[in-house]
Amino acid sequence: MRNDLEGSATTGTAPPAPGRGTTDRTRSRGALVGRIARGALLVAVLVLVLFLLLGQLLAVLPVSWWSPFLHVLPIEIPLLVVGIARDVLGSWSLLPAALALAAGVFSLRRRGRRRLPLALSAISATALLLALATTTVQVVSVHGATGQWFLFSPATPASAVGRGPDKTVTYATLGGERMKADLYLPEAASATAVPLVVSIHGGGFISGSRGPTVYTSWLADHGYAVLDVDYRLATATQHTWNTADADVGCALTWATAHAAEYGWDMDRVATFGGSAGGNLAVNVAYKANAGTLEPSCGAAGQLPQVKAAIAAYPVVDLSTSVGESAYGAESGDWYVGGDPARYPERYKAVDSANQISKDAPPTLILQGSRDHLVFADHTKAFADKLTTAGITHRYVELPFLDHAYDSVSAGIGTKATRALTLPWLQEYIGG
Repeated sequence: MRNDLEGSATTGTAPPAPGRGTTDRTRSRGALVGRIARGALLVAVLVLVLFLLLGQLLAVLPVSWWSPFLHVLPIEIPLLVVGIARDVLGSWSLLPAALALAAGVFSLRRRGRRRLPLALSAISATALLLALATTTVQVVSVHGATGQWFLFSPATPASAVGRGPDKTVTYATLGGERMKADLYLPEAASATAVPLVVSIHGGGFISGSRGPTVYTSWLADHGYAVLDVDYRLATATQHTWNTADADVGCALTWATAHAAEYGWDMDRVATFGGSAGGNLAVNVAYKANAGTLEPSCGAAGQLPQVKAAIAAYPVVDLSTSVGESAYGAESGDWYVGGDPARYPERYKAVDSANQISKDAPPTLILQGSRDHLVFADHTKAFADKLTTAGITHRYVELPFLDHAYDSVSAGIGTKATRALTLPWLQEYIGG
């Protein structure tokens, strides 16, 4: 009996040491938390890389391929946001793509499931290669257009919008609404009157407002006074197709009346705008010079002869643009009141080609080739009509850039626009 007990004691399982089970469970939970954290990190990086890849696909694939999606507003708006964000990042998109590729490759070396790291590596490698290709083409193309090299743009991923205005004024009260304008004035004192650039914001004629841009204070720093104006915006019930350009004309008559006060030379005036503001920059200049602009305040005789117009991604052919995207259709409904079939005369009044006359000023036009709101084909067609009419102009198409490529940062599109704008102004209004 004693031997049996001794044998049992010898061959039996020894009881666990105190605390060992708790330690094993803690290690197991720690390992589980680690796996969850790594998985969550990989998923987050994958989402980022998918965003980068979508941005590059928007850049390289023809705009027409995206047409079905552009007619659905909840899809069109995110696509536009991705395109604009890609242009804001500029060359910096190479960095997260490269880091994501490194993370994917590193994860492949670990044990466990490999599908997610493999997908991450493949997608990030594709995004990185596309970003390298588009960046290289942009740098070479912009050098060809400007003679300058912009190898890494923006210099930092931070915003590069300039300082605020030196003064804000009310230039008129129209329809019970106080219309304001921001003044950006050159710092250096001048013995002679300085040229004036009228800046006109975009927003599809239904949104947006005056405010600092990547050009306003930059122009002032280069010796140009800037009048950044508001105008009445359209709503679902208030259609401003016949007042928007008149309001900018009103601001011009105010400028004429106050030119001596601020030291502006009204014989050296240029208009500048993007998107809807580009349409107004062209139309106001062309109509003012042709004598067909009726300002909503002041007198037509107070309107200056505009010596230069600069338009970035301008809505020069609204009649066509309203049928190409959901946002375009909404802008047309609010701004004009309906589609071109219903209001052909109204669209005739806002389409820029119809405003061309022998008195049209020299016009600089800049356009992103992958604009998913204002298609480059229409802008190029407008430039061709300027050629036919014998109007001095320059059309520059910037590869792979989307709408509003210069919205918040000094990326390569902004730098190209600046590099082309300054000599254009110097040639035609001096400064």
